[in-house]
Amino acid sequence: MQFLKTLGLAVALTGLAAGCSLKEEPYGFISQGNFYKTEADANAALVYAYAILPEIEYYSRGFITVTELPTEDITLKPDAGASNFEFDRLAVRADNVDLTTTWRYAFIGINRANAVIGNVPSITAMAQANRDQLVGEAYFLRALHYFNVVRLFGAAPLRTAPVTSLEQVNAKKGTVQEIYALITDDLKKAIAMTDLTRRDGRANRVAAWGLLAKVDATLASAKLTGTPGYDFVTDAAGLYAEAKAMANSALTNPSYGLDSDLKAIFDVSKKNGPEHIFDVAVDRTGLAEGNFSKLPLMFIPYIDGAVFTLNDGTALKSGYNHFITEPALYNSFDAADKRKTELIPNQVTVNNVTRTLGINDYSRPFTRKFIDPGQVGEQTSANTPVLRYSDVLLLFAEASGPTAEGYAAVNRIRSRAGLADLTPGLSPAAFRDAIIQERAWELCFEGNRLFDLRRTHKMEEVLVTKYGKTITGDPYYFPIPTREVDLNALL
Repeated sequence: MQFLKTLGLAVALTGLAAGCSLKEEPYGFISQGNFYKTEADANAALVYAYAILPEIEYYSRGFITVTELPTEDITLKPDAGASNFEFDRLAVRADNVDLTTTWRYAFIGINRANAVIGNVPSITAMAQANRDQLVGEAYFLRALHYFNVVRLFGAAPLRTAPVTSLEQVNAKKGTVQEIYALITDDLKKAIAMTDLTRRDGRANRVAAWGLLAKVDATLASAKLTGTPGYDFVTDAAGLYAEAKAMANSALTNPSYGLDSDLKAIFDVSKKNGPEHIFDVAVDRTGLAEGNFSKLPLMFIPYIDGAVFTLNDGTALKSGYNHFITEPALYNSFDAADKRKTELIPNQVTVNNVTRTLGINDYSRPFTRKFIDPGQVGEQTSANTPVLRYSDVLLLFAEASGPTAEGYAAVNRIRSRAGLADLTPGLSPAAFRDAIIQERAWELCFEGNRLFDLRRTHKMEEVLVTKYGKTITGDPYYFPIPTREVDLNALL
Protein backbone atom coordinates (compact mmCIF):
# COMPACT_ATOMS: atom_id res chain seq x y z
CA MET A 1 0.00 0.00 0.00
CA GLN A 2 2.98 2.36 0.38
CA PHE A 3 3.10 3.08 -3.36
CA LEU A 4 -0.61 3.99 -3.31
CA LYS A 5 -0.04 6.38 -0.41
CA THR A 6 2.92 7.99 -2.18
CA LEU A 7 0.96 8.11 -5.42
CA GLY A 8 -1.92 9.81 -3.64
CA LEU A 9 0.41 12.48 -2.27
CA ALA A 10 1.86 13.05 -5.73
CA VAL A 11 -1.59 13.49 -7.23
CA ALA A 12 -2.61 15.86 -4.47
CA LEU A 13 0.49 18.00 -4.87
CA THR A 14 0.41 18.07 -8.68
CA GLY A 15 -3.31 18.05 -9.44
CA LEU A 16 -3.45 21.78 -10.10
CA ALA A 17 -0.52 21.63 -12.50
CA ALA A 18 -2.09 18.76 -14.41
CA GLY A 19 -5.32 20.68 -14.81
CA CYS A 20 -3.81 23.95 -16.00
CA SER A 21 -4.06 25.30 -19.50
CA LEU A 22 -1.19 24.44 -21.78
CA LYS A 23 -0.40 28.14 -21.90
CA GLU A 24 0.38 28.00 -18.19
CA GLU A 25 1.84 24.52 -17.82
CA PRO A 26 3.39 22.57 -20.72
CA TYR A 27 2.24 18.97 -20.22
CA GLY A 28 3.02 18.46 -16.54
CA PHE A 29 6.43 20.12 -16.35
CA ILE A 30 8.79 19.46 -13.43
CA SER A 31 11.71 21.85 -13.01
CA GLN A 32 14.93 19.98 -13.77
CA GLY A 33 17.38 22.61 -12.54
CA ASN A 34 17.59 21.32 -8.97
CA PHE A 35 16.05 17.88 -9.40
CA TYR A 36 17.26 14.43 -10.56
CA LYS A 37 20.20 14.37 -8.16
CA THR A 38 19.38 11.44 -5.87
CA GLU A 39 17.64 8.09 -5.86
CA ALA A 40 14.81 9.72 -3.92
CA ASP A 41 14.41 12.19 -6.78
CA ALA A 42 14.28 9.33 -9.27
CA ASN A 43 11.59 7.52 -7.29
CA ALA A 44 9.58 10.73 -6.89
CA ALA A 45 9.74 11.35 -10.64
CA LEU A 46 8.41 7.86 -11.35
CA VAL A 47 5.59 8.30 -8.82
CA TYR A 48 4.75 11.56 -10.59
CA ALA A 49 4.64 9.68 -13.89
CA TYR A 50 2.24 7.08 -12.50
CA ALA A 51 0.10 9.74 -10.83
CA ILE A 52 -1.50 10.84 -14.11
CA LEU A 53 -3.14 7.45 -14.70
CA PRO A 54 -5.86 7.55 -12.00
CA GLU A 55 -6.90 11.14 -12.70
CA ILE A 56 -10.62 11.62 -13.32
CA GLU A 57 -9.86 12.77 -16.88
CA TYR A 58 -7.97 9.55 -17.60
CA TYR A 59 -8.44 6.01 -16.30
CA SER A 60 -10.74 6.84 -13.39
CA ARG A 61 -13.48 8.09 -15.71
CA GLY A 62 -12.53 9.81 -18.98
CA PHE A 63 -10.90 6.79 -20.61
CA ILE A 64 -13.99 4.66 -19.99
CA THR A 65 -16.16 7.42 -21.44
CA VAL A 66 -14.27 7.57 -24.73
CA THR A 67 -13.70 3.81 -25.15
CA GLU A 68 -16.92 2.24 -23.89
CA LEU A 69 -19.68 4.65 -24.90
CA PRO A 70 -19.05 4.25 -28.66
CA THR A 71 -19.62 0.48 -28.37
CA GLU A 72 -22.59 -1.77 -27.62
CA ASP A 73 -21.50 -2.09 -23.96
CA ILE A 74 -22.99 1.02 -22.37
CA THR A 75 -25.19 4.00 -23.07
CA LEU A 76 -26.16 6.99 -20.93
CA LYS A 77 -28.90 8.16 -18.65
CA PRO A 78 -31.16 10.63 -20.51
CA ASP A 79 -29.87 13.78 -18.81
CA ALA A 80 -26.16 13.11 -19.36
CA GLY A 81 -24.03 15.83 -20.90
CA ALA A 82 -23.93 16.52 -24.63
CA SER A 83 -20.20 15.75 -24.89
CA ASN A 84 -20.82 12.24 -23.52
CA PHE A 85 -23.66 11.66 -25.97
CA GLU A 86 -21.36 12.46 -28.89
CA PHE A 87 -19.38 9.33 -28.01
CA ASP A 88 -22.50 7.27 -27.46
CA ARG A 89 -23.79 8.31 -30.89
CA LEU A 90 -20.39 8.06 -32.62
CA ALA A 91 -20.64 11.71 -33.64
CA VAL A 92 -17.59 13.10 -31.85
CA ARG A 93 -16.62 16.65 -32.75
CA ALA A 94 -13.09 18.05 -32.52
CA ASP A 95 -14.16 20.51 -29.82
CA ASN A 96 -15.55 17.76 -27.56
CA VAL A 97 -14.34 18.42 -24.01
CA ASP A 98 -13.91 14.73 -23.13
CA LEU A 99 -11.91 14.15 -26.29
CA THR A 100 -9.71 17.12 -25.50
CA THR A 101 -8.95 16.02 -21.94
CA THR A 102 -8.21 12.45 -23.04
CA TRP A 103 -5.62 13.74 -25.50
CA ARG A 104 -4.19 16.17 -22.99
CA TYR A 105 -3.81 13.69 -20.16
CA ALA A 106 -2.18 11.08 -22.38
CA PHE A 107 0.41 13.66 -23.39
CA ILE A 108 0.92 14.79 -19.80
CA GLY A 109 1.70 11.15 -19.08
CA ILE A 110 4.05 10.96 -22.05
CA ASN A 111 5.88 14.07 -20.86
CA ARG A 112 6.30 12.73 -17.33
CA ALA A 113 7.57 9.40 -18.63
CA ASN A 114 9.98 11.28 -20.93
CA ALA A 115 11.31 13.18 -17.93
CA VAL A 116 12.20 9.92 -16.17
CA ILE A 117 13.70 8.40 -19.33
CA GLY A 118 15.72 11.52 -20.06
CA ASN A 119 17.05 12.29 -16.60
CA VAL A 120 17.19 9.26 -14.31
CA PRO A 121 20.00 7.47 -16.26
CA SER A 122 22.36 10.29 -15.29
CA ILE A 123 21.77 9.79 -11.55
CA THR A 124 24.85 7.82 -10.53
CA ALA A 125 24.15 7.75 -6.80
CA MET A 126 21.96 4.64 -7.05
CA ALA A 127 22.39 1.00 -7.95
CA GLN A 128 22.24 0.18 -11.66
CA ALA A 129 19.45 -2.37 -11.12
CA ASN A 130 17.28 0.23 -9.37
CA ARG A 131 17.97 2.80 -12.06
CA ASP A 132 17.10 0.33 -14.81
CA GLN A 133 13.88 -0.67 -13.06
CA LEU A 134 12.64 2.91 -12.84
CA VAL A 135 13.56 3.78 -16.41
CA GLY A 136 12.09 0.52 -17.66
CA GLU A 137 8.78 1.33 -15.99
CA ALA A 138 8.85 4.78 -17.60
CA TYR A 139 9.32 3.13 -21.01
CA PHE A 140 6.28 0.97 -20.26
CA LEU A 141 4.22 4.03 -19.32
CA ARG A 142 5.23 5.96 -22.44
CA ALA A 143 4.33 2.95 -24.57
CA LEU A 144 0.94 2.65 -22.87
CA HIS A 145 0.11 6.32 -23.40
CA TYR A 146 1.17 6.26 -27.03
CA PHE A 147 -0.73 3.02 -27.61
CA ASN A 148 -3.84 4.79 -26.36
CA VAL A 149 -3.15 7.86 -28.51
CA VAL A 150 -2.50 5.98 -31.75
CA ARG A 151 -5.56 3.76 -31.35
CA LEU A 152 -7.80 6.71 -30.53
CA PHE A 153 -6.42 9.38 -32.87
CA GLY A 154 -3.97 7.79 -35.32
CA ALA A 155 -1.10 10.07 -36.33
CA ALA A 156 -0.04 12.41 -33.51
CA PRO A 157 2.99 14.40 -32.30
CA LEU A 158 5.89 12.10 -31.50
CA ARG A 159 7.63 13.37 -28.39
CA THR A 160 10.63 11.52 -26.96
CA ALA A 161 12.03 14.32 -24.79
CA PRO A 162 10.31 16.27 -22.03
CA VAL A 163 8.61 19.53 -22.91
CA THR A 164 10.11 22.08 -20.52
CA SER A 165 9.13 25.36 -22.18
CA LEU A 166 6.39 26.80 -24.35
CA GLU A 167 8.85 27.06 -27.23
CA GLN A 168 8.76 23.24 -27.45
CA VAL A 169 4.98 22.96 -27.72
CA ASN A 170 4.83 22.91 -31.52
CA ALA A 171 5.54 19.45 -32.89
CA LYS A 172 4.63 17.82 -36.17
CA LYS A 173 2.71 14.57 -36.38
CA GLY A 174 4.47 11.27 -36.32
CA THR A 175 2.90 8.69 -38.60
CA VAL A 176 0.99 5.70 -37.26
CA GLN A 177 3.92 3.56 -38.35
CA GLU A 178 6.44 5.74 -36.48
CA ILE A 179 4.35 5.74 -33.32
CA TYR A 180 4.02 1.96 -33.34
CA ALA A 181 7.76 1.63 -33.91
CA LEU A 182 8.35 3.73 -30.77
CA ILE A 183 5.80 1.74 -28.76
CA THR A 184 7.40 -1.55 -29.75
CA ASP A 185 10.91 -0.30 -29.02
CA ASP A 186 9.83 1.10 -25.65
CA LEU A 187 8.25 -2.18 -24.60
CA LYS A 188 11.29 -4.19 -25.60
CA LYS A 189 13.40 -1.84 -23.50
CA ALA A 190 10.95 -2.24 -20.64
CA ILE A 191 11.23 -6.03 -20.94
CA ALA A 192 15.02 -5.81 -20.82
CA MET A 193 15.19 -3.36 -17.91
CA THR A 194 12.41 -4.40 -15.50
CA ASP A 195 12.24 -7.39 -13.21
CA LEU A 196 9.48 -9.86 -12.39
CA THR A 197 8.65 -8.51 -8.93
CA ARG A 198 5.02 -7.60 -8.31
CA ARG A 199 4.83 -4.08 -6.88
CA ASP A 200 1.62 -2.40 -5.78
CA GLY A 201 0.25 -0.31 -8.64
CA ARG A 202 3.38 -0.61 -10.80
CA ALA A 203 4.36 -2.37 -14.02
CA ASN A 204 6.94 -5.14 -14.28
CA ARG A 205 8.33 -7.36 -17.03
CA VAL A 206 5.15 -9.44 -17.12
CA ALA A 207 3.10 -6.31 -17.82
CA ALA A 208 5.54 -5.34 -20.60
CA TRP A 209 5.25 -8.82 -22.15
CA GLY A 210 1.46 -8.60 -21.99
CA LEU A 211 1.25 -5.13 -23.48
CA LEU A 212 3.62 -6.01 -26.32
CA ALA A 213 1.45 -9.04 -27.08
CA LYS A 214 -1.54 -6.69 -27.40
CA VAL A 215 0.42 -4.27 -29.62
CA ASP A 216 1.55 -7.09 -31.91
CA ALA A 217 -1.96 -8.57 -32.11
CA THR A 218 -3.35 -5.13 -32.93
CA LEU A 219 -0.92 -4.69 -35.82
CA ALA A 220 -1.41 -8.24 -37.14
CA SER A 221 -5.22 -8.21 -36.99
CA ALA A 222 -5.43 -4.72 -38.49
CA LYS A 223 -3.30 -5.82 -41.43
CA LEU A 224 -5.25 -9.03 -42.03
CA THR A 225 -8.63 -7.31 -41.91
CA GLY A 226 -7.71 -4.16 -43.84
CA THR A 227 -8.26 -1.69 -41.02
CA PRO A 228 -7.61 1.86 -42.32
CA GLY A 229 -4.18 3.23 -41.47
CA TYR A 230 -2.31 -0.07 -41.19
CA ASP A 231 -1.09 -0.54 -44.76
CA PHE A 232 2.49 -0.22 -43.52
CA VAL A 233 2.32 -3.59 -41.74
CA THR A 234 4.09 -6.22 -43.84
CA ASP A 235 4.29 -9.40 -41.76
CA ALA A 236 1.06 -10.20 -39.93
CA ALA A 237 2.13 -13.81 -39.39
CA GLY A 238 5.41 -12.72 -37.83
CA LEU A 239 3.63 -10.27 -35.55
CA TYR A 240 1.18 -12.93 -34.42
CA ALA A 241 4.14 -15.24 -33.73
CA GLU A 242 5.75 -12.58 -31.55
CA ALA A 243 2.40 -11.86 -29.86
CA LYS A 244 2.11 -15.55 -29.01
CA ALA A 245 5.64 -15.65 -27.60
CA MET A 246 5.15 -12.50 -25.53
CA ALA A 247 1.78 -13.68 -24.22
CA ASN A 248 3.23 -17.09 -23.38
CA SER A 249 6.03 -15.47 -21.38
CA ALA A 250 3.46 -13.59 -19.32
CA LEU A 251 1.11 -16.55 -18.93
CA THR A 252 3.74 -18.97 -17.72
CA ASN A 253 4.99 -16.73 -14.91
CA PRO A 254 3.98 -18.53 -11.69
CA SER A 255 2.80 -15.34 -9.98
CA TYR A 256 -0.20 -15.02 -12.31
CA GLY A 257 -3.09 -17.19 -13.45
CA LEU A 258 -6.84 -17.47 -13.95
CA ASP A 259 -8.81 -16.83 -10.80
CA SER A 260 -11.46 -19.54 -10.46
CA ASP A 261 -13.80 -17.06 -8.72
CA LEU A 262 -15.01 -14.35 -11.10
CA LYS A 263 -16.21 -12.09 -8.30
CA ALA A 264 -12.88 -12.35 -6.51
CA ILE A 265 -11.10 -10.77 -9.49
CA PHE A 266 -12.90 -7.50 -8.79
CA ASP A 267 -12.80 -7.68 -4.99
CA VAL A 268 -10.97 -4.52 -3.88
CA SER A 269 -9.49 -6.42 -0.92
CA LYS A 270 -7.73 -8.82 -3.35
CA LYS A 271 -5.87 -6.43 -5.61
CA ASN A 272 -2.85 -8.72 -5.73
CA GLY A 273 -4.89 -11.65 -6.99
CA PRO A 274 -3.51 -13.84 -9.79
CA GLU A 275 -5.58 -12.16 -12.52
CA HIS A 276 -4.13 -8.67 -12.10
CA ILE A 277 -1.15 -7.97 -14.36
CA PHE A 278 -1.45 -4.18 -14.45
CA ASP A 279 -4.18 -2.00 -12.94
CA VAL A 280 -4.46 1.73 -12.41
CA ALA A 281 -4.32 1.88 -8.64
CA VAL A 282 -6.48 4.01 -6.33
CA ASP A 283 -7.16 4.14 -2.60
CA ARG A 284 -10.40 5.28 -0.96
CA THR A 285 -8.41 6.99 1.83
CA GLY A 286 -6.85 9.40 -0.68
CA LEU A 287 -7.11 13.16 -0.37
CA ALA A 288 -8.77 13.97 -3.71
CA GLU A 289 -10.43 12.30 -6.68
CA GLY A 290 -7.58 10.79 -8.62
CA ASN A 291 -6.23 9.32 -5.35
CA PHE A 292 -9.59 7.58 -4.88
CA SER A 293 -12.03 6.73 -7.68
CA LYS A 294 -15.69 7.59 -8.25
CA LEU A 295 -15.86 5.37 -11.34
CA PRO A 296 -18.02 2.74 -9.59
CA LEU A 297 -20.69 5.38 -8.96
CA MET A 298 -20.94 5.99 -12.70
CA PHE A 299 -22.11 2.37 -13.18
CA ILE A 300 -24.10 1.71 -10.01
CA PRO A 301 -27.83 2.45 -10.43
CA TYR A 302 -29.76 4.98 -8.39
CA ILE A 303 -32.20 3.00 -6.26
CA ASP A 304 -34.27 5.58 -4.36
CA GLY A 305 -31.03 7.05 -3.03
CA ALA A 306 -30.90 4.08 -0.66
CA VAL A 307 -28.45 1.37 0.32
CA PHE A 308 -29.37 -1.86 -1.41
CA THR A 309 -28.06 -5.43 -1.34
CA LEU A 310 -27.25 -7.89 -4.10
CA ASN A 311 -28.24 -11.56 -4.03
CA ASP A 312 -24.95 -12.52 -2.40
CA GLY A 313 -25.49 -10.04 0.45
CA THR A 314 -23.14 -7.34 -0.87
CA ALA A 315 -24.41 -3.95 0.27
CA LEU A 316 -23.98 -0.94 -2.02
CA LYS A 317 -24.98 2.71 -1.91
CA SER A 318 -27.04 4.13 -4.75
CA GLY A 319 -24.86 5.49 -7.52
CA TYR A 320 -25.14 8.03 -10.30
CA ASN A 321 -26.76 5.66 -12.83
CA HIS A 322 -24.68 7.47 -15.50
CA PHE A 323 -23.27 4.55 -17.53
CA ILE A 324 -26.04 2.05 -18.16
CA THR A 325 -25.78 -1.39 -19.74
CA GLU A 326 -26.98 -1.70 -23.33
CA PRO A 327 -29.43 -4.46 -24.32
CA ALA A 328 -27.11 -5.33 -27.22
CA LEU A 329 -24.41 -6.54 -24.84
CA TYR A 330 -26.65 -7.95 -22.12
CA ASN A 331 -28.78 -10.00 -24.49
CA SER A 332 -25.75 -11.36 -26.35
CA PHE A 333 -24.61 -13.51 -23.42
CA ASP A 334 -25.56 -17.15 -23.15
CA ALA A 335 -28.11 -17.47 -20.34
CA ALA A 336 -25.71 -19.73 -18.42
CA ASP A 337 -22.67 -17.46 -18.80
CA LYS A 338 -21.35 -16.64 -15.34
CA ARG A 339 -19.90 -13.40 -16.69
CA LYS A 340 -23.53 -12.33 -16.95
CA THR A 341 -25.15 -14.12 -14.03
CA GLU A 342 -22.37 -13.32 -11.52
CA LEU A 343 -20.89 -10.06 -12.81
CA ILE A 344 -23.98 -8.20 -14.11
CA PRO A 345 -26.53 -8.45 -11.29
CA ASN A 346 -30.16 -7.80 -12.21
CA GLN A 347 -31.77 -8.02 -8.77
CA VAL A 348 -31.45 -5.75 -5.76
CA THR A 349 -33.13 -5.75 -2.37
CA VAL A 350 -34.22 -2.46 -0.78
CA ASN A 351 -35.97 -2.39 2.60
CA ASN A 352 -36.52 -6.16 2.37
CA VAL A 353 -38.21 -5.83 -1.02
CA THR A 354 -36.47 -7.48 -3.99
CA ARG A 355 -36.59 -5.70 -7.33
CA THR A 356 -35.67 -7.02 -10.74
CA LEU A 357 -33.85 -4.51 -12.92
CA GLY A 358 -34.98 -4.73 -16.54
CA ILE A 359 -32.48 -4.16 -19.31
CA ASN A 360 -34.70 -1.45 -20.79
CA ASP A 361 -35.47 0.24 -17.47
CA TYR A 362 -33.99 3.49 -16.20
CA SER A 363 -32.01 1.54 -13.57
CA ARG A 364 -30.67 -1.55 -15.29
CA PRO A 365 -28.49 -4.59 -14.62
CA PHE A 366 -24.99 -3.21 -13.99
CA THR A 367 -21.41 -4.39 -13.84
CA ARG A 368 -19.93 -5.34 -10.50
CA LYS A 369 -16.42 -5.03 -11.96
CA PHE A 370 -16.38 -1.56 -10.44
CA ILE A 371 -17.77 -1.79 -6.92
CA ASP A 372 -16.33 -1.16 -3.48
CA PRO A 373 -18.65 -2.20 -0.64
CA GLY A 374 -16.33 -0.39 1.77
CA GLN A 375 -16.53 2.96 0.01
CA VAL A 376 -16.29 6.04 2.22
CA GLY A 377 -18.83 8.60 1.09
CA GLU A 378 -18.20 8.72 -2.65
CA GLN A 379 -14.60 7.51 -2.34
CA THR A 380 -13.76 4.00 -3.56
CA SER A 381 -10.70 1.80 -3.96
CA ALA A 382 -11.87 0.21 -7.23
CA ASN A 383 -8.87 -0.01 -9.57
CA THR A 384 -9.26 0.29 -13.34
CA PRO A 385 -7.85 -2.85 -15.04
CA VAL A 386 -5.45 -2.34 -17.94
CA LEU A 387 -4.09 -5.88 -18.40
CA ARG A 388 -5.65 -8.98 -16.91
CA TYR A 389 -4.48 -12.57 -17.22
CA SER A 390 -7.62 -13.51 -19.19
CA ASP A 391 -6.98 -10.63 -21.61
CA VAL A 392 -3.49 -11.97 -22.33
CA LEU A 393 -4.76 -15.56 -22.51
CA LEU A 394 -7.23 -14.54 -25.23
CA LEU A 395 -4.44 -12.71 -27.07
CA PHE A 396 -2.46 -15.96 -26.95
CA ALA A 397 -5.45 -17.84 -28.37
CA GLU A 398 -5.90 -15.28 -31.14
CA ALA A 399 -2.23 -15.37 -32.06
CA SER A 400 -2.19 -19.19 -32.03
CA GLY A 401 -5.17 -19.48 -34.36
CA PRO A 402 -7.33 -22.64 -34.56
CA THR A 403 -4.59 -24.92 -33.23
CA ALA A 404 -4.69 -27.16 -30.21
CA GLU A 405 -2.99 -24.42 -28.20
CA GLY A 406 -5.44 -21.77 -29.40
CA TYR A 407 -8.48 -23.87 -28.58
CA ALA A 408 -7.09 -24.87 -25.18
CA ALA A 409 -6.55 -21.21 -24.27
CA VAL A 410 -10.00 -19.95 -25.19
CA ASN A 411 -11.68 -23.00 -23.67
CA ARG A 412 -10.06 -22.22 -20.31
CA ILE A 413 -11.91 -18.90 -20.41
CA ARG A 414 -15.18 -20.48 -21.52
CA SER A 415 -14.95 -23.25 -18.91
CA ARG A 416 -14.58 -20.70 -16.12
CA ALA A 417 -17.65 -18.92 -17.47
CA GLY A 418 -19.63 -22.19 -17.33
CA LEU A 419 -19.81 -22.61 -21.11
CA ALA A 420 -19.07 -25.51 -23.44
CA ASP A 421 -15.92 -25.57 -25.54
CA LEU A 422 -15.71 -23.41 -28.63
CA THR A 423 -16.91 -25.06 -31.85
CA PRO A 424 -14.00 -27.13 -33.22
CA GLY A 425 -12.68 -27.02 -36.77
CA LEU A 426 -13.14 -23.29 -37.39
CA SER A 427 -11.20 -21.56 -40.17
CA PRO A 428 -8.47 -19.11 -39.05
CA ALA A 429 -10.73 -16.13 -39.79
CA ALA A 430 -13.76 -17.64 -38.05
CA PHE A 431 -11.66 -18.66 -35.06
CA ARG A 432 -10.28 -15.16 -34.61
CA ASP A 433 -13.77 -13.70 -34.99
CA ALA A 434 -14.84 -16.04 -32.17
CA ILE A 435 -11.95 -14.83 -30.02
CA ILE A 436 -12.95 -11.20 -30.56
CA GLN A 437 -16.49 -12.08 -29.48
CA GLU A 438 -15.14 -13.93 -26.45
CA ARG A 439 -13.16 -10.81 -25.56
CA ALA A 440 -16.39 -8.80 -25.81
CA TRP A 441 -17.94 -10.95 -23.07
CA GLU A 442 -14.84 -11.39 -20.95
CA LEU A 443 -13.58 -7.79 -20.99
CA CYS A 444 -16.79 -5.75 -21.26
CA PHE A 445 -16.76 -2.38 -19.47
CA GLU A 446 -12.92 -2.45 -19.23
CA GLY A 447 -12.04 -0.21 -22.18
CA ASN A 448 -11.14 -2.90 -24.74
CA ARG A 449 -14.15 -3.25 -27.02
CA LEU A 450 -13.69 -0.11 -29.14
CA PHE A 451 -10.09 -1.04 -29.84
CA ASP A 452 -10.99 -4.64 -30.70
CA LEU A 453 -13.63 -3.47 -33.17
CA ARG A 454 -11.30 -0.95 -34.74
CA ARG A 455 -8.35 -3.29 -35.13
CA THR A 456 -10.49 -5.97 -36.76
CA HIS A 457 -12.28 -3.56 -39.13
CA LYS A 458 -15.67 -4.38 -37.57
CA MET A 459 -17.00 -0.99 -36.51
CA GLU A 460 -19.61 -0.83 -39.26
CA GLU A 461 -20.37 -4.57 -39.33
CA VAL A 462 -21.03 -4.83 -35.59
CA LEU A 463 -22.22 -1.42 -34.48
CA VAL A 464 -24.19 -0.35 -37.56
CA THR A 465 -25.32 -3.52 -39.32
CA LYS A 466 -25.79 -5.72 -36.25
CA TYR A 467 -26.87 -3.25 -33.60
CA GLY A 468 -28.32 -0.35 -35.59
CA LYS A 469 -26.06 2.44 -34.42
CA THR A 470 -25.27 5.42 -36.62
CA ILE A 471 -21.66 6.48 -37.17
CA THR A 472 -20.95 10.08 -38.10
CA GLY A 473 -17.38 10.79 -39.19
CA ASP A 474 -14.41 8.44 -39.14
CA PRO A 475 -15.21 5.17 -37.31
CA TYR A 476 -11.54 4.33 -36.78
CA TYR A 477 -9.94 7.57 -35.54
CA PHE A 478 -11.27 10.44 -33.49
CA PRO A 479 -10.37 13.95 -34.67
CA ILE A 480 -7.41 15.72 -33.07
CA PRO A 481 -8.94 18.21 -30.62
CA THR A 482 -9.43 21.72 -31.95
CA ARG A 483 -7.68 23.20 -28.94
CA GLU A 484 -4.53 21.23 -29.71
CA VAL A 485 -4.57 22.24 -33.36
CA ASP A 486 -4.95 25.87 -32.31
CA LEU A 487 -2.01 25.62 -29.91
CA ASN A 488 0.33 23.59 -32.15
CA ALA A 489 0.88 25.28 -35.51
CA LEU A 490 2.48 22.10 -36.89
CA LEU A 491 -0.78 20.16 -36.52
